Amino acid sequence: MTSTCNFKKVLSAMMALIMLISLFFVSEALNVNTHAASEAGFYVSGTTLRDANGNAFIMRGVNIAHAWFPSDTQASIKAAANLGANTVRVVLSNGAKYNKTSYNEVVNIVEWCKSNDLVCILEVHDATGSDSILELNRAVDFWKNLKDLLNNNRKYVLLNIANEWYGTWNGAAWADGNKSAIRTLRNAGIKNTLIVDCAGWGQYPDSICYYGKDVFNADSEKNTMFSIHMYEYAGGDATTVKSNINNSLNIGVPVIIGEFGCYHTNGDVDEMTIMSYCKSKGVGYLGWSWIGNGSDWSYLDLAVDRDGKRLTDWGNTLFYSTNGIKNTASKCSVYTYGSSSSNTNNNGGVLGLDGTYYIKNKNSGKYLDVYYGSANNGTNIQQHDFNGCHAQQFKLVSDGNGYYSILTGSSDFKGGLDVTNASKADGANIIQWSNRGGDHQKFQLVKIGDAYAIKTKISNCYSAIEVYGHSKSSGANVNQWKYLGNNNQLWYLEKCGSASSSGTSGSSSSGNSSQNGNSSYVSAFWGKASCGAWEQAVCIDTAKSGGSFNTYSITPNCHLYVEYSGSRNEIELILQSWSGGAEWAKVQSFENGSANGHYYAKCSYNDMVKAFGSDFSKLNRINIGAKNGSITVYSVCCSYS
Repeated sequence: MTSTCNFKKVLSAMMALIMLISLFFVSEALNVNTHAASEAGFYVSGTTLRDANGNAFIMRGVNIAHAWFPSDTQASIKAAANLGANTVRVVLSNGAKYNKTSYNEVVNIVEWCKSNDLVCILEVHDATGSDSILELNRAVDFWKNLKDLLNNNRKYVLLNIANEWYGTWNGAAWADGNKSAIRTLRNAGIKNTLIVDCAGWGQYPDSICYYGKDVFNADSEKNTMFSIHMYEYAGGDATTVKSNINNSLNIGVPVIIGEFGCYHTNGDVDEMTIMSYCKSKGVGYLGWSWIGNGSDWSYLDLAVDRDGKRLTDWGNTLFYSTNGIKNTASKCSVYTYGSSSSNTNNNGGVLGLDGTYYIKNKNSGKYLDVYYGSANNGTNIQQHDFNGCHAQQFKLVSDGNGYYSILTGSSDFKGGLDVTNASKADGANIIQWSNRGGDHQKFQLVKIGDAYAIKTKISNCYSAIEVYGHSKSSGANVNQWKYLGNNNQLWYLEKCGSASSSGTSGSSSSGNSSQNGNSSYVSAFWGKASCGAWEQAVCIDTAKSGGSFNTYSITPNCHLYVEYSGSRNEIELILQSWSGGAEWAKVQSFENGSANGHYYAKCSYNDMVKAFGSDFSKLNRINIGAKNGSITVYSVCCSYS
């Protein structure tokens, strides 16, 4: 009895060890497959489609019927991109039912998509509604002849095997045919992500729910996803839309709405729920179709003309409604930065940016700013005109894993940017808080052209810091929002101590703040502004009046410096208040001279106190005007040298 028990214990331990080793190798195999896919092109990860950079990609696009209107395709692709689409699904023909699409035509289509920063889904339309394996195999043979073109464009092209193959509502037979097709494509060496339309002319999602996992498992690359075509049967009302999406996602594989419209032959379509629920579930959608549906289905045309200058009601709904393409599409990251780079992490975050910067919004030209330069926890983050003070200085400190803390000069770099309450929600406010290193205080900087998106780690980099409402006003709020690639979500980094890149009249030059202990000046104005006698060339509002200049920059060790041209000693410096201080105080200069080919005047702190008084919190405006002649002002700053 004792020996039997010992034998069972040994056998149990051996079995546990074998299972552990098996799990290890399975895990390693999955890791290898995912890594290889991410380097080569699109790949499936759970219910998420990821691009070659490893970033989640959610399709927002349209269908374009190249097979029937090949002369319209290039203009249609460009128009869809101009309206904000990130994907087009293009109808091709293998010659069985329509005119065969040539190899060179496919080459052109792919290049047109790439040149317009669009992801390209290619589909063969001849087998639509057919239950014939022969028709499905003809589609497969068409793709096999395009193998090299497809594989060379895995970062940009997905392969929709056959549009709406299998018209009957029979999931088992649909699955058998698609499993065979997938194996044949993989054996032929095609590596692209595959898309399979569900049975029942694309409107029987239960085929995905009950048989989709078997179809997915037939793919040696584990790189297949599914498509539902939502018309009157699959998308006729909100309950149907939601249950079909939920049931399909429940198998653990991505799904898209490959086609949908506003109406169809036998009834209405709930297009608004399709778009809103796709947004909430992170599901892609593509509206049918750009143009050319004929008189019987003209209600499905999105555009009146191929260049998209005029849209139909359906087109306006798809592009401009709250959950439409314009408001929810994000460009695929393969078009915004490279798929692999020594200075990016696996998610595309740029490495090696440690340093202190002014951070300028691409949309407004204004700068990230801590309200009133406060050091307090909870202080709001806003945008403001440039002044170069410590409230606009931000230090990027890497955590070594592709994320940065963004510390604030106003807190002496002890606090930093913080997503309020560690929220993942759109609209969550950005504030200053003592740095604790949490995910809500970490950010990924992704290079987008000549600027950066500052994505929030707490949202899994789904969202980014933006200026609310695309505002260009000083004091506009800064918050977190789903990344859409708009200019109010893009930022320039300007190293502190270097000149501002704005270079326009009325802008400010960068300079270091006196409050950080190692500065030389704080700029109030930099540019070029002229006036005649008895006029003001420059009127600088202080923060008290909603302007950019903070009066705490006026300290006993400073003097006000003005650089100008015209006649020597022609300027007047006037400190103005409508808040209880001197209403119109003219300040005399203690030094005048020449610099940089211009004249300059210096007014000391004591001169300013003598004219205005010592309570500069009541100062509303600094005016630089002309006495008797004309002047041009180039620079106004508080200097500490």
